[in-house]
Amino acid sequence: MKTIFTRRAKRAGSSDGPLTRREVIGSAPIQAQRAPAETRPSGGDVTTDGAKMSVVIVDDLTALEKHIASWEELAAAAIEPNVFYEPWMLMPALRAYGGAGRLFFALVQAPDPARPLGPPLLCGFFPLELKDNYDGISKRLPLKTLCLWRKPEMIYLCAPLLRAGYAREALAAFFDWLGAGDYNCSLMEFGFVTGEGPFHHLLVDYLNEHPKFSYVTGAFTRALFRPAADAEEYVRSALGRFRRKEYRRQEKRLAETGRLEYTAIEPGDDVDARIEEFLEFEAKSWKGSGGRAIVCSETDRKYFVEIAREAFRRGKLMMLALRFNGRPIAYKLNFLSGVGSFAFKIAFDEEYARYSPGVLLELENIRLLHERPQIKWMDSCADPDRFMINQLWTDRRAIQTLVISTGKRQGDLIVAAIPLLKWGNRRIFRRDLLGR
Repeated sequence: MKTIFTRRAKRAGSSDGPLTRREVIGSAPIQAQRAPAETRPSGGDVTTDGAKMSVVIVDDLTALEKHIASWEELAAAAIEPNVFYEPWMLMPALRAYGGAGRLFFALVQAPDPARPLGPPLLCGFFPLELKDNYDGISKRLPLKTLCLWRKPEMIYLCAPLLRAGYAREALAAFFDWLGAGDYNCSLMEFGFVTGEGPFHHLLVDYLNEHPKFSYVTGAFTRALFRPAADAEEYVRSALGRFRRKEYRRQEKRLAETGRLEYTAIEPGDDVDARIEEFLEFEAKSWKGSGGRAIVCSETDRKYFVEIAREAFRRGKLMMLALRFNGRPIAYKLNFLSGVGSFAFKIAFDEEYARYSPGVLLELENIRLLHERPQIKWMDSCADPDRFMINQLWTDRRAIQTLVISTGKRQGDLIVAAIPLLKWGNRRIFRRDLLGR
């Protein structure tokens, strides 16, 4: 174990049949692993007078498991909820999908003022992947790059976990460790992080205070739910009178031809039966025929089952279904995290498409979210062009990818030149298209 560098800074302040459930529309409101290696400390920042913040590097999942208890506490106290980086969800993802990458984890720690002689307080968690090339533009560049780890189609947000009251110092300590060059990297890529909110603000403040070359290589918005005074007011503000009337008519017509009900998983239910039902239902939808259903990959299936079971055990799972004569015609699964929540998977039966079962279930989801006052928002985790969710959810969340030079000359040069490189690629692409 060795200290690579030490730096002091002052502490920042705290941060920073008929329907068997109520009708949805117009309803009344109700209140890859490397060989095991030792854990290494590297450097620090100050959280209290004379107490330094350190960055500890873990490059083995077995060693990481020893930090799960403090990691859980950090996730609960994070300035910005990110269910995908909570240990119960990230550890299974790393075991399932992390084997091909060179992964390690930067843990930012500080002495715990409540237990000066006890274990340190975990203030920041950054899951990282080391790459030999930067591929953020069309041509790969031979520059060592660190990036926040992500499994596409399973992890939809990569905002690192930062503890409230220590977030500013933890982020600065991470950048100090990065600048010390332990892994000889030229670039750090923050991909799929929020383009607004607490983490974004801290990152912008840091970059304003510390001159570093940075560039936003990609950005988009996706649908975000924030509750209104009640579900009826929300739907009224999101949909015009004609659309509200049309969805009521579709719901009524469907209920006239059979037993229509909305169901949600409750404590004590058979979660394994519900999970299997969802997997079979999704496999029969267009996702199954297109090879995109979870059951199309045994790895995806095992991962999904594990995290859904654990979310249910923790009270963090919402599973909703619209059933017609007892069988599902639409299914939706969400994960909860503090004041936030994340829509994870949705499927519907195309046979009933004329009744808009996906929209009807989403309207039920809106009603249920208004019954949970602790939930302040839900991230759709959807692509920006999803018409259905975009019309129902009126807020938006900005998601961006940002690349930052670690201070090496080649990193500075590439980040400064990215706009020019993109312009050149566009000119070449256009020339090839025109055959010139």
